[in-house]
Amino acid sequence: MAFSYHCPACLKRGTLIHYSSMQEKCAVCGYTPLLRIEGPQSTVPSAQEILSDPACSHWLRNALATALKRDPVDAANDADVLANVLDANCRQVVSRS
Repeated sequence: MAFSYHCPACLKRGTLIHYSSMQEKCAVCGYTPLLRIEGPQSTVPSAQEILSDPACSHWLRNALATALKRDPVDAANDADVLANVLDANCRQVVSRS
């Protein structure tokens, strides 16, 4: 089973936002704590769904398309490191504000 994290307040309003396990509060409404939901991996959008979403950023589209051509274990490990580095950077920038 995989876990996904969501904002209960946004879910009540019909908005489904997937958060990282490292996210502490909702980026939309600030609700904390996020709700941890256990379920099948299908609760996370597939790579094809993300790539075909017109709202997907060019950066994410390029990163995902490139990662899918790599060894999946290496790509997942690198993505985990990148997420941790970006999260730390974000926290540092926000704390200075």
